[in-house]
Amino acid sequence: MQRLGIDTGGTFTDAIALQDDGELRLVKLATTREDASLAVLDAVQELAPAGGAVELVHGTTHATNALLTGELGRVVFVTTEGFADLLAVGRQDRDEVYALEASTSRPEQPASRVVEVAERFAANGEVVQALTAKETKRVVAAVKKLRPQAVAVATLFAFRNPKHEQQLGRALAKLGVPIMLSHEVAPEVREYERATTTWADAALAPVVRVALMSLGERLRDRHPGSQLRIMRSDGGTAEVVAAVEHPVQLALSGPAGGLGAALSLAQARGDQQLMTLDMGGTSTDVAWLSTSLPESRPLQVGRLGLLARGLPIHTVGTGGGSLAHLDAGGAIAVGPESAGAVPGPACYDRGGVAATVTDAHLLCGRLQAKAFLGGDFTLAPKAACTALEELAAPLGISAAAAAKQVLSIATADMERALRRVSLAEGRDPRQAVLYSFGGAGGLHAAWLATNLEMQAVVVPPIAGAFSAVGLLEAPARRSYAQSVLQNLPTAKMRASLFAPLQEQGIAALQAEGLSRRSIRIQRKVELRGAGQAGVLVLPEGPKLLQRFHEEHERRFGYRREDAAVELVAVNLTVDGPATSQWQAKCVHCHKAKAFARYRTWFGDADQSLDSDWYQRESMKPGATLQGPAVVAEYSATTLVPPGWSARIDRWNCLVLERCS
Repeated sequence: MQRLGIDTGGTFTDAIALQDDGELRLVKLATTREDASLAVLDAVQELAPAGGAVELVHGTTHATNALLTGELGRVVFVTTEGFADLLAVGRQDRDEVYALEASTSRPEQPASRVVEVAERFAANGEVVQALTAKETKRVVAAVKKLRPQAVAVATLFAFRNPKHEQQLGRALAKLGVPIMLSHEVAPEVREYERATTTWADAALAPVVRVALMSLGERLRDRHPGSQLRIMRSDGGTAEVVAAVEHPVQLALSGPAGGLGAALSLAQARGDQQLMTLDMGGTSTDVAWLSTSLPESRPLQVGRLGLLARGLPIHTVGTGGGSLAHLDAGGAIAVGPESAGAVPGPACYDRGGVAATVTDAHLLCGRLQAKAFLGGDFTLAPKAACTALEELAAPLGISAAAAAKQVLSIATADMERALRRVSLAEGRDPRQAVLYSFGGAGGLHAAWLATNLEMQAVVVPPIAGAFSAVGLLEAPARRSYAQSVLQNLPTAKMRASLFAPLQEQGIAALQAEGLSRRSIRIQRKVELRGAGQAGVLVLPEGPKLLQRFHEEHERRFGYRREDAAVELVAVNLTVDGPATSQWQAKCVHCHKAKAFARYRTWFGDADQSLDSDWYQRESMKPGATLQGPAVVAEYSATTLVPPGWSARIDRWNCLVLERCS
């Protein structure tokens, strides 16, 4: 069965297939915004025109977009009596400390669709008020009267004792709609986040379940015998039926593919620490990854905090299609609004009139009209110029000057994001390699690396569709977390905490046809010093206390070996077999040959420079070149500024290095 990876982005849908000769074939289509599955099915048809069975691994934006736009199902929220305002009150955190009118993001749950239930557990899980059969019957009747499409149940301290939620779940099941119970969705401390995650899971169910199950049915209609797997936020996959059981786990489905591919490539190349830069048409995703311990953490979509675990992705609303505009003070700002696939940037000549980051690149010579998407998609420089002239006119500057400001602002936004996942977490970016992918990542990578004093940038093969490559490699996976909140127990006691999670994970993967021998298990613990809020994640194993104090000193600059250490939670990941596309090739050192020479602006001076342009597809392992230069390929473009060199390594990566 042919395996396909298809990643749906805000602008393009990227599809990858592994061919019989071991090479990857790429198809790039405009995302169909009215129904994203249409582009997915068209891509499958191009990659498998004979109509045979395929295994499609899909990175989807259904859950992400639904949470961001609020296009969700009708949810009834059930919670402990006295806590009806739990979702409305939320946290008092302020993202903008000095804003006079602070904006917050809380679940949009009307008070009229909240049902309180007379029951209560104490913090240690002991019964304070028992849930009676009469009260259960009353709650079911009240919920039914509100005509829900899904029900979210989050009672107080259910992660300690799930008995009452289980009783409610059995009774509510007769309504015939999805019932989400907080002790199953997020069995962790922090009642607001646990409730929010359960609410999001329920709100997504009527939307995501219908869309993905429909995609699976249409796939099998066109390609009988096909299988549909969905990428989860944790970087693993699940069969579509299992994936839609808890759709909140798909909140960052698409970006996870790129991080998984980056980890696989870094392990092949021997890079220990890396930062990733995934710049697409709508947004940029960044992360800090360690090949020795891929980290998972609670997610944030928009400003909504979720206890669903995923790879550590930080997102900013800056992409190739991000709209440039004047803010309230009359200065140029970029994003987060995007031109999307339709109408797209002005230079796409599809009706877009507002200036975007892509238009600025074209006007600055960083893209060439006839070298975009391998020449299959000709850009319109006049349309880009007109859009930037309109942006520049109120400021009394030229279109070229406005374009440079747009690119500088976009780069600054991404630099802040990279600093957020490195310096703000006590990590030195100079010790990491920058992995750049996405269609627009290579246009900014060297500029960002220079600002962060990084020495090397790796641009992988098929950079513009790298997340789809990650889908091909992704293993079947389940991730679990369980709050503990006690002084660090012995290794034997910790093993007993992991045991039920391990049993659950193995059973889930065996249900998908995997053998026990093929399943790998990774155990991690979340630790903190007594009285602290900050949590450190470490692999379970020998010398745990010693490793905690060493990591505490690295992260915070001091040790507290006299203080008690608390086990906050246990995390467990269960993986099926993973594949790797990365095979080292023979290297023959030679100078690459340019196909053209154009004037290009590199961002660190007012003047553009005469620059050699190279076609990446014609460059073999061992090819070298010196900046200033530009490397164009079908799915992406990479700038090599003055003072940088580039080479194709034995994994067919384009590696940029600063000249000493």
